[in-house]
Amino acid sequence: MKLFKAIDKVLARMGNIRAMERTHVDTYTENKIENIPGDQIAISEHGGIWAGIQELNGYLFLDTFILGTTKIKTLKGATLTFLAEEELTVKSDNYEIDSDYSNVSNRWITQISFEITKKDLNFIKKRTYNQIRLDFKKKSLLFDVKK
Repeated sequence: MKLFKAIDKVLARMGNIRAMERTHVDTYTENKIENIPGDQIAISEHGGIWAGIQELNGYLFLDTFILGTTKIKTLKGATLTFLAEEELTVKSDNYEIDSDYSNVSNRWITQISFEITKKDLNFIKKRTYNQIRLDFKKKSLLFDVKK
């Protein structure tokens, strides 16, 4: 393994772009991962969801950060479903979603904002749901609620 790292360093010094990308230490994304704003509301074996509420001009937004081993990239948006007896599904505020990768910890971090109502906010704060499902493209990520 050390041999490959040494070869990458030599290639990077010679100007090889791919070798430069592999040897680059991404401190910016790693700093974002270590200082995620909000509270962790859900966990899974691959990562977790952190969330916070933000109000802009009378509109409420659920700002989420998804940390895990899965890259999320879509131009069609995502939905977040709170699974309980009564399900709550909210749609992402923007359609273009793209994850940032940290080669230090080998994880992806994705920020997604969801527009919610006061009724949705009350449902989320009650925490009567057991799981949270994030759907994007044709994929789903399932998270257990952190109590």
